[in-house]
Amino acid sequence: MEPSPQVAVTRHAPQAVPPESPRAARIGPASPVAAAVPRPTRVEILERAEALSIPWERILREEIQAEQALRRYAADVESMPLEAQLSVLPASFLSSWRVRDEIHTLSLAARGASVKTAVLRLRAVFGRLIGRPERGRAAFTGHLELAYERVLLLQRVCRAAGRSRGTTAERMAFVCATTRCGYDDAAWALCREDAPRAGHRLDAAIRKVRDEGFQIPRAANEAKAFAELRRIVRASAATARRSAARTRPRDGESLPARVGLPADEILK
Repeated sequence: MEPSPQVAVTRHAPQAVPPESPRAARIGPASPVAAAVPRPTRVEILERAEALSIPWERILREEIQAEQALRRYAADVESMPLEAQLSVLPASFLSSWRVRDEIHTLSLAARGASVKTAVLRLRAVFGRLIGRPERGRAAFTGHLELAYERVLLLQRVCRAAGRSRGTTAERMAFVCATTRCGYDDAAWALCREDAPRAGHRLDAAIRKVRDEGFQIPRAANEAKAFAELRRIVRASAATARRSAARTRPRDGESLPARVGLPADEILK
């Protein structure tokens, strides 16, 4: 028998990766000497990411876009609930470090203590991942609440832009620091304030929110439309509070007392 031909195997040389400093590889509590050693610089971190073929530029761009979107729709993004973040980022919520941290926390609660609320919230997240978003009145109510908060934020941005003074950069910094809005909202408000015919701030805010895809009631004017939106949002919030009060167990709640029957007299 003839010997079978051997197949040549191509071996790729491993790519050189910048070595970690000894302090990064050390396991255990840091000693006072190790704590005094400076942390890696940004250049060192980026060099190591590139050596490991981590697409850090794409990741950062997506993180920035997600953070800008969250800050655009919430005045206080730190206290923004997970459900609202999912509504703002329906298809790209995994690009936000805030959403990933919240999902990680829910996962720990679900796996470690089987917390029912954490399991339900995680199921809602997984439903969005497989293309089954929340439907019904609750989802639409969240949409209207986001639109309402968005209009309020843009009004604050416009008022801050009207009070701003100095150069364009100084005015931008003042508006962003005062209202905690994004740069795009600050630039929009400054352009509107500097326009020859700026118009009413509420009208401009509602038009911008409509252009962003939010559904706002139609009325004779934007002031009446905003009043109707506020009425709907407040009514839905009151309904949610009443529903929660009905399902919440009251303090000192006990079973109803046994009713005395005529047969009880015989047993005495």
